[in-house]
Amino acid sequence: MRANGQRRLAAAGAPAPALPAVPRTAVPIVTYMLFVVMAGGTVPTPVYALYAQRLHLSPPVVALVFAAYAAGILAALLLFGGLSDKIGRRATLVPALVVAAASSVVFIALPTLPGLFAGRLLSGVSVGLTTGAATAYLRDLHPSPPRAALIASVTNMAGLGSGALLSGVLVEYAPSPEVLPYTVLIVLLLPGAALVLLPERVVARGGRIRPQRIGVPPAVRRPFTAAAVAVFASFSLLGLLAALAGNFLVQGLHNHSHLAVGLVAFSAFGSAGAAQLLAVRMAPRAGLVAGMTAVPVGLGLILTGLSAASLPVFLCGSVLGGAGAGTSFKSGLALVTSQASPDRVSELVSGYFVAAYLGLTVPVVGVAALLAGGTLMTAAGVFAGVVTVLCLGSIGVTAALGNRTPTRRTPP
Repeated sequence: MRANGQRRLAAAGAPAPALPAVPRTAVPIVTYMLFVVMAGGTVPTPVYALYAQRLHLSPPVVALVFAAYAAGILAALLLFGGLSDKIGRRATLVPALVVAAASSVVFIALPTLPGLFAGRLLSGVSVGLTTGAATAYLRDLHPSPPRAALIASVTNMAGLGSGALLSGVLVEYAPSPEVLPYTVLIVLLLPGAALVLLPERVVARGGRIRPQRIGVPPAVRRPFTAAAVAVFASFSLLGLLAALAGNFLVQGLHNHSHLAVGLVAFSAFGSAGAAQLLAVRMAPRAGLVAGMTAVPVGLGLILTGLSAASLPVFLCGSVLGGAGAGTSFKSGLALVTSQASPDRVSELVSGYFVAAYLGLTVPVVGVAALLAGGTLMTAAGVFAGVVTVLCLGSIGVTAALGNRTPTRRTPP
């Protein structure tokens, strides 16, 4: 919060220093940086087909390359999730910006399989560092913390969608498709250096950096389970479209357009971001049920589009499924954060994000393995069946909560 540093000093009996005024450009600068770093997470999506063709990569290998991205995010969140509270927001975000640029440099300089793994891992680390620190910085800078959290959440999804679309356009129509998207990303990252001009809003505490603890108190296990299963299923759909959209379009729709790959990812992540704006007006449990209903319907349209070789139907499924994923993500996070006492919220949120990023990777690797040994429709059908069962399970647990779910308690 904006006055965290002041409160700590006041609690210690020391006079709280006056914090510097917030420039009008502060929130746009931090939002822009978050947007561009998140865009870097999906820039490789339309390029995967080129890598697969040149390096003779099978779908499971492509999926593992994508999984390295989620591994980097998880490592950064769990190891350095509280770093900005100790050393400051800017001191965390500036290195994250450098890591994001280094990821693009690796993709350009080392277009080999080890280079792809390294580039995706670095990209994930930059996203993991940026997500927590930028969200906290926006809360420090914006006069309305709930609005700041919404800006961060929507920007996250909008960046992921826009990165894929921008890359798809460049790969389809511009020269040097394995170089230009990353070069453009580096150029877009440069204005983020304006972060060094912004005021720091927390007093750096220093101290030992410890891994983020994950825990689920017994009293909130049911709502946490409902939310965690929902976000796992939701991110499974988003991960599938981000990692294997090219395989689905080529094998199922006979469409070799790199722009179409970017458009699929953009439609899913873009609708996920837009849906979060609507989810704000919904009660968390109602939003969770709505999202978990939309995801299987979206998957059904995706399967229909594959069987009918129809890109419009496939895109409709991506939009609806993405909207369901965004609604589930926002509502599940709201449900989780409303259940525990304030001193346990960070543990629950960390567990929630672990479920999300496991969903982003594990099912995708499984689908890729099925693609390598079977047909496209079999792999897609198995995936849709498993995700639908998870969605129904989440709905069942959510419905069983009734009015028995405990509300957040303030410790004495």
